[in-house]
Amino acid sequence: MTEDKTVREVVLKEVTKCRSCRFCVDVCPTFQASEGVESMSAYGRIQILRYLLDGALEFDDAFAYLFYSCLQCKRCEEVCREKGQDVDICNAIRLGRRMLAGGLLHKS
Repeated sequence: MTEDKTVREVVLKEVTKCRSCRFCVDVCPTFQASEGVESMSAYGRIQILRYLLDGALEFDDAFAYLFYSCLQCKRCEEVCREKGQDVDICNAIRLGRRMLAGGLLHKS
């Protein structure tokens, strides 16, 4: 198995663990700073990653901004654990950045 395929599988595994409870949205500082733009929240980023990996969305330069605007503060992960789930959100976003830099999110 190639490293690129392994990274895709790890990210897909993490994003599919999300129950869409959206508790992470309100604690996200970039969501707060954007005055409620959901794609600027942890949940929004996770959903975009999921749809990019599934091929439901095609890559757009705006997605790069969304992934790189994440502060990696881990507030989303804290609330995720408190609510009984354990999605490694920050790592998924970091790996999404890695896939973006490697051109892996440009492919359908």
